[in-house]
Amino acid sequence: MTSVTAKITSKGQVTLPREIRERLGVGSGDRVRFELENGVVVLYPQLNTPSFTEMIGTAPLAAGQTARSFVEDMRHDAADRTTLDAGPPHPNITVLESLPESH
Repeated sequence: MTSVTAKITSKGQVTLPREIRERLGVGSGDRVRFELENGVVVLYPQLNTPSFTEMIGTAPLAAGQTARSFVEDMRHDAADRTTLDAGPPHPNITVLESLPESH
């Protein structure tokens, strides 16, 4: 376990020592979360999770594969869908029923 001390300023601020920043993978502008657990302060890095839109186009595709073919390959084939639809719904699968068309 790493133990490093730091001084609290008159404004209540603490500079995270470089070794701690490096081990947490945080830097300038990043956010951290403090939690008090059984009288001990625990520091958690708040990693910036990209949005779905930011992730579009970042997955490597096999040669000749398009984004559309990748998505189609990830879906179950028709036989799998038939099997899923034939029995009672699995508790971990949400079935969306068709909504009546509004006129």
